[in-house]
Amino acid sequence: MIDFILDKKPYQYWRNIGLLILRLIVGYFLFFNHGLDKLFAGPEKWVKLGSLGMGSLGISFGHVFFGFMAAFSESICSLLVILGLFTRPASFLIILTMGVAGLFHVGRGESPESAFLYLVVYFAIFLIGAGPYSLDRIIWKKNS
Repeated sequence: MIDFILDKKPYQYWRNIGLLILRLIVGYFLFFNHGLDKLFAGPEKWVKLGSLGMGSLGISFGHVFFGFMAAFSESICSLLVILGLFTRPASFLIILTMGVAGLFHVGRGESPESAFLYLVVYFAIFLIGAGPYSLDRIIWKKNS
């Protein structure tokens, strides 16, 4: 039993499996529960998203663009993280989106818990990278 605890190989194996599970589960929930409907809702929804989010920060232009970027990051970027493809750039866009969403909820007196939890998890993924069970690793032969 002590050999298993001290052996680095099982530790790395389970660490990498844990990272894969984290990417898959968190990516799945962000993609299906928050992103997919926003992406397919179209420009009317994007204007609303952009005006709510960026308007709460005092930005009064580009609402269609910012709304689309929120929908893009919550859907396409979460899918990229699931696949482990362009993981750090995708995580970065999600972090920005969740930061704005969290601040929006704080400004309205609502709970920002969900947005800030996603922010922290994707920040961890941003720092760690996708791990060896990812397309990043397969394509670029590195752990990013």
